[in-house]
Amino acid sequence: MSAVVLKQLKSAAAVYHHLPRYREIFHVLFKYGFVDLLKLIHLKKLLDIADHQLHPASETLHQKPMEERLRMAIEELGPTFVKFGQILSSRRDLVKEAFYNELRKLQDKVPSFPAEIARRIIEKEIGCPIAEVFKEFEDKPIAAASIAQVHRATLRNGERVAVKVRRPDIEKIIEVDISILMDLARFLERHVLEIAALNPVGITREFARTIELELDFTHEARNMDRFMAQMKEDIWIRVPDVYDELSSERVLVMEMFEGLRIEDVETLRAHLIDPVMLSERISKLIFHQMFDHGFFHGDPHPGNMTVLENGVLVLYDYGMMGTLPLPFRENIASMILGLVEKDAPLVARALLMMSENGFVEDPRRLEADVNEFAQEHLDVPLKDLRLGLVFNRLLDLLMLHRLRMKADFYLGIKALSQVEASGLMLNPNLNFVQFGEPFAARVLENRFGWQRILKTFTAMGSETLDFLRDLPRDARELYDKVRLGRYHIPIEHQFDPKGLEPLRQALNQNTNRLAGTVLAASILICSSILILAQLQPLWNGMPLLGLFGLAVGGWMAFRIVFAIWRSGGL
Repeated sequence: MSAVVLKQLKSAAAVYHHLPRYREIFHVLFKYGFVDLLKLIHLKKLLDIADHQLHPASETLHQKPMEERLRMAIEELGPTFVKFGQILSSRRDLVKEAFYNELRKLQDKVPSFPAEIARRIIEKEIGCPIAEVFKEFEDKPIAAASIAQVHRATLRNGERVAVKVRRPDIEKIIEVDISILMDLARFLERHVLEIAALNPVGITREFARTIELELDFTHEARNMDRFMAQMKEDIWIRVPDVYDELSSERVLVMEMFEGLRIEDVETLRAHLIDPVMLSERISKLIFHQMFDHGFFHGDPHPGNMTVLENGVLVLYDYGMMGTLPLPFRENIASMILGLVEKDAPLVARALLMMSENGFVEDPRRLEADVNEFAQEHLDVPLKDLRLGLVFNRLLDLLMLHRLRMKADFYLGIKALSQVEASGLMLNPNLNFVQFGEPFAARVLENRFGWQRILKTFTAMGSETLDFLRDLPRDARELYDKVRLGRYHIPIEHQFDPKGLEPLRQALNQNTNRLAGTVLAASILICSSILILAQLQPLWNGMPLLGLFGLAVGGWMAFRIVFAIWRSGGL
């Protein structure tokens, strides 16, 4: 049995095993008015759903916009779909603005699981009863998210800690849901050309990698250690300490801070914290993370922030972090400066350098669109420029030109937009771009610093010497392979989704002709044998079945020859 057949059988078995979850998912979609989806993909019989179960959504629900109903359905479908919607909301290259505005409302506010289960998980992970480690442990969680919930506790030495506990069996639920999402992504990539251009299978794989890392709390602990090391010189930000000896993949014990909510402006003022100063501080912090270090908090919304009474900011939830290599940071800096200075060619070059392919079909059109974009959205005083709004409009431009960026680019835009929104909540007159411009300029200036130039030339010299040293040996190996006929050239070509259909039709046509030719030849040969064997019954001394076979085979052969002649052959 071939590997392809085994793979198909395994896929079919997985689909059958997941049928209950498929049925549950589609029932939720029907509830929110997406009943046509079932008819579209012909799963009604497979899922064993009766006609009377295909009831329309309630009249009140049916009147809601489709984007809102989709968001509500995602919330009901559970942790995996909520997390997927959250990540998708940061990919403005994939969703239109109406869907983006709804998806970004998805919050990790889900029902908590029983404290008894949380206690059992903690005791299993730390290897001893809770009472031996914690002097106090609050059963009521202070926060419940799609993947975990957090409990307050006090260690035996009196230190206050936050205990993050992963939901029971969440990995099994997510594994099934990701498998279903992958099946759906493959279906869309095969049958919906407009969506195939967005690479749904690649997006789903990217999501699977992201959520796999978030499930592992040891990964989050490493992120916290790295972030703490890079921000240690900044006195206005604190990262909770991690108690490694009490933490594992499923449990994370960290330092607990009791602070003020960043959106509660009046309470901040009552504690003598200046909201304007705080808005400027958090603006500098996000630019400092992105441009100076290239490692930044990917989800800095108010729920993941708290402000201590001395004005120091504390960030929580380090499961989703972004990484920007130095060349990528330089291109982002060029893009921001180009937008501020309305330099369309500079912005266009930066966008191309950051894209996955590095080119567009019509670069002049891109530059013209960027110039028009700058005139439309940037022709305002710098203090009135809203970077988050500009970025979201810019992503519409990227969609128009089918420019796909790396995931961390969109995560960076999301982080900047979230911090800008928090800053404007604290200070409506915040000039967010003003605080980013010096960081961007410093990145570009450092590109031409003597240390950077020396490092670049040193690296180039080392690579050149390595190339020259290995060139004779590599050339001899290539020559020997070609001489002996052992060299194979792998060819890989990426087709535009719209260009695949003519190719598919041509292959189908050629395959059908080949199969028809073989079948016609087989019928003619068998008919000739029947005639020679004088098989009864006879008609005018000739076997009737043989004559019928000759007629059918001859007609098939004539059709094939005529089709080849019409296509320019023969």
